[in-house]
Amino acid sequence: MSAPYGPQFDIAVEHAGTTAIVRLAGELDLATAPELTEVLHGLEPGCERVILDLTGLEFIDSTGLRLAVTEHGRAAEDGFEFVIAGAAGAVLKVLRLTGLDVTLPLAPDVASILGDASSNGRFNGNP
Repeated sequence: MSAPYGPQFDIAVEHAGTTAIVRLAGELDLATAPELTEVLHGLEPGCERVILDLTGLEFIDSTGLRLAVTEHGRAAEDGFEFVIAGAAGAVLKVLRLTGLDVTLPLAPDVASILGDASSNGRFNGNP
């Protein structure tokens, strides 16, 4: 019997109008970040908002943090909204320790973003 090689990581993309919801599960790190980058870059054009749902994410390293910061900057340059939803546990702790919980737009869950279109992705960083 052999154990699976490498980190477990899953990406699922859903569309709700011009919003893309990218749901992550497992570990976002050096090995898995390129896959997410490819998916995120493949969403344009046509998306006015990208929600990165971290509800199922168990681990994030500096590569994953850098990816989130880079995508947030790209969204500002390219004119779409980028929001992180559902960060909890160890992932939320890392976001807080690095100060990214106040730098990046965070929401407690996807529903709170979809239900409040007037917020323009501006959340208080305390999901």
